[in-house]
Amino acid sequence: MGLLDGIFEKTTPGLEKALDMAWRRGQALASNVANAETPKYRAVDLEFKSELERAFHVSNSEINKTNPLHMDTGEQGPARLVADFSGATKADGNNVDIDVQMTKLQRNQSDFSEAANILRKQFRVLSQAIRGVN
Repeated sequence: MGLLDGIFEKTTPGLEKALDMAWRRGQALASNVANAETPKYRAVDLEFKSELERAFHVSNSEINKTNPLHMDTGEQGPARLVADFSGATKADGNNVDIDVQMTKLQRNQSDFSEAANILRKQFRVLSQAIRGVN
């Protein structure tokens, strides 16, 4: 366990993971926007809920593993690209709805900014504690 893990418990590593996942999701959404006119392109999104839950040590599993050989139903696995069916498929096979993707990009940017601001405030508190500022 690192020094910051002891000071901020699981919040700092969780926020670090949230920033990483928002960045990766932003790349996927930007790719969708860039390929909005590409025939047969299928929109993608990043599924990372389970990875964030692990980062914040949250478990939604109601089933207890009684044997290490049993499958863990609470683990969804790492973040992964998944098909995004939010847009209607056009005649050319492309399903990117530019309005939907831009809305998702805006929301993702907002999520990234929120996590970054919380992390910045945590480091400001740490800095003030080190300097002895009230």
